[in-house]
Amino acid sequence: KKLIDSRYTIYLQHGEFNWTIKKRYKHILYLHQQLTLYRTSLDIPFPTKTHKTRRASFKNTVDTEEKAERVAMQAVPRSNSRRAVRPRKRKGALPRFPKKPEVMVTYEGIQLRMKQLEEYLYNLLNISIYRNHHETVKFLEVSNLSFISDLGGKGKEGMILKRTGSTQPGQAGCNCFGLLGNMVCVRCNYFCTGLLCAKWQERWFFVKDTFFGYIRPRDGVVKAVMLFDQMFEVSSGMYSTGMNHGLQILNQSRQMVIKCWTKRKSKEWMQHLKAVANQTARDFTYPNLHHSFAPPRAATPVGTLVDGSAYLSAVADAMELAKEEIFIADWWLSPEIYLKRPALNGSYWRLDTLLKRKAAQGVKIFIMLYKEVEMALGINSFYSKSKLASEYIKVFRHPDHAKAGVLFWAHHEKIVCVDQTVAFVGGIDLCYGRWDDYKHRLTDLGNEVQPKSLLRMKKQTSSSPGGGPYLPYANGLEAALELAKSSKDLVISLNDATLKEENEQTEKENNNEVEPETSPKENSDNLPVLEPGDQLLIRSANPQIDPSKRESALDTPEVQRRNVLDKITDRGKNIISILYPPYEEERNEQKFDDSERKKAEKYALSTDQILLTDALGIKPVEVNSRHVSQPTPLAQVVEGRVITEETKEELEHKEGNSKLWIGKDYTNFIVKDFNNLDLPFVDLVDRNTTPRMPWHDVGVVLQAAAARDVARHFIQRWNAIKLEKARQNPNYPYLLPKAYSDIKPLQDLDKVLECDINPVSCQVLRSLSSWSGGFLDPDTVEQSIHEAYADTITRAQHYVYIENQFFITQSRSSQAVRNQIGEALYNRIMRAFRAKATFRVFVVMPLLPGFEGEVGAPSGTSLHAVTHWNYQSICRSREAIITRLYESGVPDPFEYITFHGLRTHSVLGGEPVTELVYVHSKLLIADDKTIICGSANINDRSMIGKRDSEIAVLLQDEQFIDGTMNGEAYPCGKVAGALRKRLFREHLGLMGEDLDKLGISLDDPCSHEFYRNYWKAISTRNTDMYEEVFHSIPTNSVHTFAELKKYQEENECLWNKDPALANRKIDLIQGYLVDMPLEFLCNETLTPRNTSMEGMLPTALWT
Repeated sequence: KKLIDSRYTIYLQHGEFNWTIKKRYKHILYLHQQLTLYRTSLDIPFPTKTHKTRRASFKNTVDTEEKAERVAMQAVPRSNSRRAVRPRKRKGALPRFPKKPEVMVTYEGIQLRMKQLEEYLYNLLNISIYRNHHETVKFLEVSNLSFISDLGGKGKEGMILKRTGSTQPGQAGCNCFGLLGNMVCVRCNYFCTGLLCAKWQERWFFVKDTFFGYIRPRDGVVKAVMLFDQMFEVSSGMYSTGMNHGLQILNQSRQMVIKCWTKRKSKEWMQHLKAVANQTARDFTYPNLHHSFAPPRAATPVGTLVDGSAYLSAVADAMELAKEEIFIADWWLSPEIYLKRPALNGSYWRLDTLLKRKAAQGVKIFIMLYKEVEMALGINSFYSKSKLASEYIKVFRHPDHAKAGVLFWAHHEKIVCVDQTVAFVGGIDLCYGRWDDYKHRLTDLGNEVQPKSLLRMKKQTSSSPGGGPYLPYANGLEAALELAKSSKDLVISLNDATLKEENEQTEKENNNEVEPETSPKENSDNLPVLEPGDQLLIRSANPQIDPSKRESALDTPEVQRRNVLDKITDRGKNIISILYPPYEEERNEQKFDDSERKKAEKYALSTDQILLTDALGIKPVEVNSRHVSQPTPLAQVVEGRVITEETKEELEHKEGNSKLWIGKDYTNFIVKDFNNLDLPFVDLVDRNTTPRMPWHDVGVVLQAAAARDVARHFIQRWNAIKLEKARQNPNYPYLLPKAYSDIKPLQDLDKVLECDINPVSCQVLRSLSSWSGGFLDPDTVEQSIHEAYADTITRAQHYVYIENQFFITQSRSSQAVRNQIGEALYNRIMRAFRAKATFRVFVVMPLLPGFEGEVGAPSGTSLHAVTHWNYQSICRSREAIITRLYESGVPDPFEYITFHGLRTHSVLGGEPVTELVYVHSKLLIADDKTIICGSANINDRSMIGKRDSEIAVLLQDEQFIDGTMNGEAYPCGKVAGALRKRLFREHLGLMGEDLDKLGISLDDPCSHEFYRNYWKAISTRNTDMYEEVFHSIPTNSVHTFAELKKYQEENECLWNKDPALANRKIDLIQGYLVDMPLEFLCNETLTPRNTSMEGMLPTALWT
């Protein structure tokens, strides 16, 4: 009997990887023929340098291997010599190949044929010159991605033909021989596909555990990555592809049409893709809870991080551990932010320094930033990109507003992911103003002594953004010094010749200033030797100035102050406009020129000091480059500054000497929004008259599979932007998700990050749509955060605690607001009311929205608009939750739900001052068992999916301790319960207190004793004290703009009438908790006028 063209299954193993390939005899024969041709070509002495090199390499390789083979043969017993490599008669000769045609092999001889082929392949692979040949690699179905353990097992691979344009939306189909470019042909899917007009290219197709893609064979570059998801589909046949042996592969983001050489091969590919989708990738191809892209992950190590101090410090420690890659996605990123404070180690823990240090170690860093509408926002993402972009740091900004048609929506995620093993999510961007701790300090003057003339100045706060009148000031130099105080030191740049003329002109303009007795030249022998471009640090406590005679920085007339500020601003804009003309942005977007980047870094670090030198009229220190020698051992340069040993010791051992918020980081964005971010070390507001606005926020750190899910979301977005903006740019690679098998979490991460880590069930949630996630179908939307919020509230048994930046949510019938969080809260409270059960809802939010402007003034239009929608959702419309509860028969809705803000106080300029604590958290805790934490606000922008892109995590406790709920024993989650108690401690002023000694228990948030007699009582008392002592706003005493103006002008606060009594009242304030004034401006229309710019914008912008 004869066998015709048998198919052989070959089992292969390489290290820990095992795979099989199916080949016919003709495939093995073709491999043998190609290798024989290759070997013969090396015997022919072609007169080319490349060929000579190849022949010499071949000879040396063969000599080395044959010597090793002879040694091996001598060591192998004869009984085991079947597997031994037999000596060859000719150097580099191929193993013996069975040449009998397949059709002549009988059934009885098939075993012998299999043995002969196995021995041939075994011996062949022991010869490196053949093993590494591209035909052998192709035969074995391996590539540069085959044996990377982090990417999973060795999946199926092979050469296919891919139809060009099939992976781009709207470009699949024919090109009619190029006529499409001339608008002669219309693309289609069902005509001329693969028959006449389509262009096909060879690509190496690979399938991994949770994704697939293809490589360009000639250079091994990954040209496409497609993730398995819930829209994954593979089909074949004439209807789908127009071919008998073609495949169409589809997922949420891309589609691909490939062609195989035989129908059998196409069937193999389709079966393998479906098998992977149903096995290793089933977490992403099957429906998940809340319709999320990822399933809940059991036993996920998770830690909670309250306020920016803990969060940013943990992020810094995690990034320091990075070995391979760092992913960062932010709404706003400030390169000069200090992650650990006080900054006693100089710039070591500054974000840009840390990222460049890791990049120098070979860690690849990928950053995605929201590309703002510059007319509306001043976060200057282009500056952030130019400051960081380098060979190992890749930065994308998205979206391109005009091209994408996206003007109003933003990328709002806050993600840091290290090695796809540790991930951080929450509400904290790596930017100015976010660092804070539970103390929520209002002032940060370092060791400066405030001038006495400031004692009776009216301070600039959110209650009074305009502040008070400035007092005259005689010494212009001191005024300018106070203006530019970003640290206690004055930095003088050593300017080059291009700035000398402007400095001389500045000196002439400031000729009324007293010249120093000694010129820099006369003291040059006593100064450390500096090189051009260095910066000199001079302590502001100038011994030539009598401290007793120092007067207020505000003695400079206001016009003079404006002139100085205008000069600084104009000079900064001029330099930046020279470096980065607006028309260059798009040209530099895909490939940032290295020389331009270096210029940007130079000016970003020193332009503010140069401008300060010019504005002050200080003569630059002259340095003769011909006399430059080695620096003096008594001084060293730190961050471009000369620090003496004495100064260094003071900085290291005296925390009071260093400010916690440096330059732009000291902010009060209701008083003054951010600008001139390219001058990072110049203060935005006057520290002597403006308290900073404290920032309260929460984040979480994840490990294991949940961290992989966060990375997967980042990779999906990165690859979508790559496809849209940098498709042909090799400097921006496609990213590959790591496998979920055998994830090794970092050991002792809780000790490294200094936070408690416990196992929970964790599900990653998100808001994503076609514009933000690159979905093919514009109707594809994921709003799993919204669904998780509504479901968690509905299932809550005892309480829901919410911290959020907004509360914009209405009933199901509302036309203006679509999210159903308010509906879920209403239904759950009504269920408790009808059952006469105890149920509490705590809502903590900012007292005022975080927009620059003054309440009641034209500058406060945006602030009014958001305030309007917050109150519309709480109590001032038919769809508001309080209104609906009253109409449904609930006699006192505040027995079920309360709204609060946070406020604090301090002393600035010798008098007490107050400011609201800006609540930026996006947090929900339910029943001490469940947490939702992420970047999503309670509004339609964040929740409905089609607008802002967001990410969050749903955490369910798996370990419990004994607790109490509504007076009964109750299992309290180790993570959710601890976080809720930690937040209550902070808000109620109990941090560091022994609660047992005080007789206070935070275990039962639902009990009448805690809810009425402690939580609400403290909040109300604090509110009364602040209004009586400070006349702070917002307040229930003010219902109209006219009343507000009178309230602010009469200045009848207790501090002005009886300071001693005011101090005693202040002592009664406990913690930060205050009531949300629900009657504030209740008789005013807060929506923007139709004739204003804000009024012409769609309502969806505010909701």
